[in-house]
Amino acid sequence: MISSSVRSFKRWPIAAGLCVGLLLSVGLLRSNVAVGQAAPAGATLDETDYGKWERLGGATLSPEGDWMATPIRRVNDKNVLRIHHTEQDSTIAVDFGRDPSFSADGRWLAYSIGMSEEKREKLRKQEKPVRRTLGLLNLQTGDTTLVPSVADFAFSDDGRWLAMMRYPPQEAPDGMEGADLLLRDLQSGTYTSFGNVSDFAWQDEGPRLAMTIDGAEQAGNGIRLYNAASGRLRTLASEPGDYTGLSWQPSGTGLAAMRARSSDDWEHKTHVVLAWRNLAGGPVETHRFDPAEVDVFPDSLRIVEYRTPEWATDGDRLFFGVQKREAAEENDDENGPAADSAAADSSLEEYDPADVQVWHTSDVEIIPWQEVRAEHDRQDNFLTAWHLDAGEASVWTRLGTERTEDVEVLHGGDRAVGLDETPYRQERMFGPVYHDLYVIDVTTGERKRVAQKVQYWEGPSPNGRYLLWLKDDQYHTYDVQQGETATVTADVPVPVVDTADDHTVEQKPPFGVAGWTEGDRSVVVYSEYDAWRLAPDGAESERLTKGRADSVEHRYVDLTEEDPGEPDVIPRNEPLYWSLYDEWTEEHGYARSTQLTATPERAVWKPKMVTGLTRADSADVYAYRVEDFEDSPDYFRAGPALADAEPVTDTNPFQEEYAWGRSELVTYETADGKTLQGALFYPANYDPEKSYPMITYIYEIRSPSARNYVVPTREHPYNTTVFTQEGYFVFQPDIRYRPRDPGRSAVDAIVPAVQKVVDTTPVDGDRVGLTGHSWGGYQTTFTATQTDLFAAAVAGAPLTNMVSMYNSIYWRSGGTDARIFEISQGRMEVPPWEDMDAYVANSPLHHIESLNTPFLMAFGTDDGAVEFNQGVEFYNAARRAGKQLAFLVYDDENHGISKQDKNSVDYRNRVLEWFDHYLKEETGPSWIEDGIPYLKQIEQKKEEKKASR
Repeated sequence: MISSSVRSFKRWPIAAGLCVGLLLSVGLLRSNVAVGQAAPAGATLDETDYGKWERLGGATLSPEGDWMATPIRRVNDKNVLRIHHTEQDSTIAVDFGRDPSFSADGRWLAYSIGMSEEKREKLRKQEKPVRRTLGLLNLQTGDTTLVPSVADFAFSDDGRWLAMMRYPPQEAPDGMEGADLLLRDLQSGTYTSFGNVSDFAWQDEGPRLAMTIDGAEQAGNGIRLYNAASGRLRTLASEPGDYTGLSWQPSGTGLAAMRARSSDDWEHKTHVVLAWRNLAGGPVETHRFDPAEVDVFPDSLRIVEYRTPEWATDGDRLFFGVQKREAAEENDDENGPAADSAAADSSLEEYDPADVQVWHTSDVEIIPWQEVRAEHDRQDNFLTAWHLDAGEASVWTRLGTERTEDVEVLHGGDRAVGLDETPYRQERMFGPVYHDLYVIDVTTGERKRVAQKVQYWEGPSPNGRYLLWLKDDQYHTYDVQQGETATVTADVPVPVVDTADDHTVEQKPPFGVAGWTEGDRSVVVYSEYDAWRLAPDGAESERLTKGRADSVEHRYVDLTEEDPGEPDVIPRNEPLYWSLYDEWTEEHGYARSTQLTATPERAVWKPKMVTGLTRADSADVYAYRVEDFEDSPDYFRAGPALADAEPVTDTNPFQEEYAWGRSELVTYETADGKTLQGALFYPANYDPEKSYPMITYIYEIRSPSARNYVVPTREHPYNTTVFTQEGYFVFQPDIRYRPRDPGRSAVDAIVPAVQKVVDTTPVDGDRVGLTGHSWGGYQTTFTATQTDLFAAAVAGAPLTNMVSMYNSIYWRSGGTDARIFEISQGRMEVPPWEDMDAYVANSPLHHIESLNTPFLMAFGTDDGAVEFNQGVEFYNAARRAGKQLAFLVYDDENHGISKQDKNSVDYRNRVLEWFDHYLKEETGPSWIEDGIPYLKQIEQKKEEKKASR
């Protein structure tokens, strides 16, 4: 029996840390083919075959579920939108189509059509605009209408009308954003055109279309409202200015917008907020919040454009953002004091400030982080409530302050919750982010602190009565109406946090919250395998699923579609669906329960990846996606039982013409006695009578992605399918970490895992390679200094010196690497000066004398995650120690070496050359053994450039 702590560890495969992007193309699976069975004969892939391979995008179902639209991205960028009839063998393909949208009545499909990269580049060289076309498919007749130069589109709620926004004129005056908007009546086929429209918004459940008008020199600017049913067009606002922020009252007849106003006295524009109510009929109410006309609104504040006005549900309030204004710089006229001063000293030169930044140890966030976030910080604003029915006495309330910048209005609009992190600013420098929680009275602005030092804030209940957070391994609620706090998980007999998570943090992360039931009657939270219904006062708890019995994770699948403005709740008396996952067999599926408290019954259960369950809006038609390493992803159509599914899509059907690899799970025991797993991929055209080389790819936990289909590509250096097509076994073992010992933990997992594969398969133990990128590159580098098990190693962007890396900056975000090392991926818990022995013991650089494995390392000079100098340090040390190392330096490349295709392809080719040379004993290019002198490299690039012509 494997302990629950080992099982649950798989749920956290990727920590916040150095790199996640390069994991996407590395897939795993568990095979249905017996070990030792030969693969079916067939041709292996050539690079020229890669281009046609397809990646399946998300499925969009029509309201009745009879049509499905799926975008396809091909490796060669010749993308296509496929439109499938789900009950007939009928498919329509649209080259370069994307963004499909069905009308609510199910009669029409609109989509955007682009063009090839070659055509885009040609237009750019000709200085011609690149424009997309709108496609409109009549699903009843099959007729297609193409409308050129459409930038955006949207159906009305009932599906009768389609609004299409065109692009602004190429020679439009500066500041003019208006363009033509076409409105098609899909019943009659007629068009109505509107000019100089900069934005539009359909009313929920109504035929009204609101438009902002932006013409040349503000001519005719304003807000216009068109009733598509009656054909009536009226102007709601027409004062000069730029109009933005269209916002309809959810499922109502209120509309809001903003008009900009400039002032010579202030640096930035402020805005007048406009609101109209009862637009569906009867006397229209017009409201206006003008900062210049509200006596209690200070001149030092402005209403910002960054936050679109939001309506309270019942339409009695609007919420917008304000921030401090900056006074405009004084411009002395030519006869003023400045002119006199200049005349007095004609030699006075214009002052040029020094290019200096002041960094200080008191900075809560270091200056590079502040610099990266500067634009975001400039947009920080404070939420403000405008009370439309309050009269002049108390027309507005500022809810956000310097202490509670982050404010969320609770459902109904009478109260809000504010988060204050200021008491914990010093702790945030190197530790978790904590907040105090405040309940705010929206009418008066009064606030009351209800919780302190909260790390995991889960948000308010849908109806706004309760606040929910996790602290000290328990969930807690605050009753906003009664003013009472309760611990709601005290009677749950299993942890609701992942106690096996190996990051060095005091509070382990929770398994999560499914949601709340109607009326805020109960909240549903997760344990390791199950879901629990909890009374918000802590008086009752009930287990809803039975996953622990067979170690199958159950998670709620939200298929509900609420009306705008309505709370998002878990139905209590309707059928529900649960996703299922067994982390030790890598089986996936779905279960169905007749209501919330009924026992879920398995509906789909496969030794494959089963994901993406979705439901048609107006029918009991469902779809889900199935894939594994040998089976290209496809969507299946099903009824409510799910078991009667039939395939709809058919991606990569040509795969059957080629030999393909397979894989299986391998269970092994680490050096410190932990039971883990890894995914082993067999070569294409596998012959059990032969001996094979193997490439081991590492990055924390890899087996949870065991069912992924991996599309072959030249642009990815560690592509599993490419490796298997090249005749390699590929092994991806899981790694579990001990505190302050990440390098040696990796070795203690990797070495016995590889040895297990060598002992049980036809892998040649003398021809095993090791590779990884970023954190996986670090583990590769460290492992290569600890064992001679591997015949070759490749590390992309590895950190090599834990001490210097701790004191580096994660330039991609501007933050310090110290937090990553102490509480995140590094798992070091303390700074180097508190445990220097641990830092040195886990640094590859400090074991360079033990590196006996031929080593290839790659870095981009502009790496924003791992300092380029980490590579330079290791290169210099290896050179001084006389080790066999090649260092690939890609100028101006970032962490993934993917900014330019030519570089990513080059790196991928060199990885294969390196492994082919050392694992297949092929004669490799001279750079592997001897390097290339600088001038010769220059000559080679010139020759390559000539050859490309």
